[in-house]
This record gives sequence, C-alpha cells and structure tokens, in this order.
Amino acid sequence: MTVLKVAMIGAGRMGQTHAHVLNTLHDVHITHVVDYNPDNAKRVADTLNATVSTLDDVLNNKHINAVFITTPTPTHADVITQAAHAGKAIFVEKPLADTLEAATRVVSVIKETGVACQVGFQRRYDPAYALAKKRITQGELGAIENFRAISRDPFQPSTAFLRSCGGMLVDLGIHDFDSARFFCGEVKEVYATGTTVRDEELKAMKFHNLVVATLRFENGAVGTLENALNTSYGYEIVADILGEKGRFHLEKTRQLNLEFWNESGVSHDYPRHFDERFPEAYAAEVIAFAKNVLAGNPVTPTAEDALESSRLALAAQHALESGCVVDVQAFGR
Repeated sequence: MTVLKVAMIGAGRMGQTHAHVLNTLHDVHITHVVDYNPDNAKRVADTLNATVSTLDDVLNNKHINAVFITTPTPTHADVITQAAHAGKAIFVEKPLADTLEAATRVVSVIKETGVACQVGFQRRYDPAYALAKKRITQGELGAIENFRAISRDPFQPSTAFLRSCGGMLVDLGIHDFDSARFFCGEVKEVYATGTTVRDEELKAMKFHNLVVATLRFENGAVGTLENALNTSYGYEIVADILGEKGRFHLEKTRQLNLEFWNESGVSHDYPRHFDERFPEAYAAEVIAFAKNVLAGNPVTPTAEDALESSRLALAAQHALESGCVVDVQAFGR
C-alpha cells in the first residue's frame, strides 16, 4: 500500500478536525464523506474534493483502506463492527462504545478480524504527555505515589446532550481516566462525589456540574480527579504525577508567548476549547495512525485500551451515583 484511501464517517467538528490533518499528508487521500446530514456531507466533501457517499457504499468499496468514525457514541459499536468485517482499518473517536457490553463485543470483533483499530485518546499524543510517559517508563520518578488530574470546561453542553452522555465522568472524565492508566497503570478502586451549586436545571436532572473522584491504583499509588463545567476563564487541563524522586506537572496556561503589562498588572490569553489546548496532539494521533497503517505496524491506543478506560470511567460514574467504593477490575465482568 503506497496511498491510504480514507472515508470520513461523520463530518462534524471532530471529523473535520481530523480531515484537515489527513489532507496535509501526501500519501493519504480522502475519497468519500458520509454524514446523516446531506448538506453537511456535501459542504465538507466539497472542501476535501471528495465524494458524498453512504456507509454501505463505503464498506463495499474495495479501494477504500481506512475509515475515520466520528459519529455519535451510540452508533460506534455497530459502525466499527461493520467496518471491521469489511476489512477497513479504523480510527474511532472515544469512547469505543456507549456500554461495556458493546465495547467488549467490539474488542472481540477487532481480534477476530485482525484489523487495525485506534481510539482517539489524543492526550497520549500531546508532546508533553508523551515525553512524561517516556521518562516515567525510564524510571525518572521512581515509584509512583500520586496522580492528580483536572479537566474543566468553559461552557455547559445542551440539556439534550447531558441527558444522553452517560454522566460527567464518562463524557469529560474519560480522558483523565485514560491518562491515569497511561501514566500509572490500572486502578483498583474508585470513589466519587459531586455537587451542583449554581444551576437549578442541572439539580433537577441530578447532574453534577463539579465532580471529584478518588483513585487507588493496583501499584499502591493514590490519586484524585476533578471535572467541572462552566468555568468562565477557559478550558483548564492539568495532570500531575508524583513519584519518590520528583514530579511531572502538565499544564498549558497560554496559547501565545505574549503578555500585556500595564497599571492593572499582567494579563495573557488562556486556552478556550479542546482544539486550542491540544492541536499538536490531534495532528500527531492522526499522522501516527496513517503512517502505521501504511507500514503495517500496530496502532495505539487500541480497542482493548479503550475498553479498560471505559470500564474505569463507568465504574467511577457508578460510584458517584451509588455513593459506594467500586472495585474497578470486577466492574461489568
């Protein structure tokens, strides 16, 4: 294979983000675009010089080597299953599926068909996250004692989205849970609590706008994770890994190396959205997928990785709703 021919399954914001990166690669050609909204599909296809198509036509097209799936989460399992049986390499946005049962079935299908399947946990490809992981693996921190993560969104999604997203710790927190596993290994137990202090509609829905989870890792380390909505100052993402020899702190507090100094003090910009905070990571994960598929190399993170990160996120959400400490490795088995 000298050219990777790709179909975009889903032409929303994330699909377009990935397509713009793919379009810069000389050995990748986006040939088809599929979306439930015909007007959106045509608009995006026109910008990519691609053809508007249907899922069935894409899967039956032997010239298409790979698909990028950015459809709504409840559709992931079915689309992945069909694509795998059609022999297509798969990049799918997180999460792998909307339930553990569906995710487990998907993992079985991927193993059965042997196709490449990479799941979009882009933080693993952020330059700082990747470097921290490398240095942790090399033993620079020694034994890991503590993990801390913060993800705060500057806005609140629509009520319709919140009712269907599975909960704060599933939708927003899954990236932090995946980072916890990435840096520190598997989690043994999780507990969570939350609050809603400024939104009566969320209170009525029993949906927390701020949640804190505590983690106990299998290697003995402990951790905390905080997720929040409606942080007016911007999109705050923090990760800390503390070991016996030191600490890695990961945080991006500005987009530009520009400060404004005047009589009121010093001010600078702050990342407002996920694509501002992780542009390098989104590009790197897509480039890695394309290069690995073209070369016949393994892709990462895998469907199995995504299954275990989903298990942890869903266990934490269950802990939040039940008030119980949850045994993560036994959850959903």
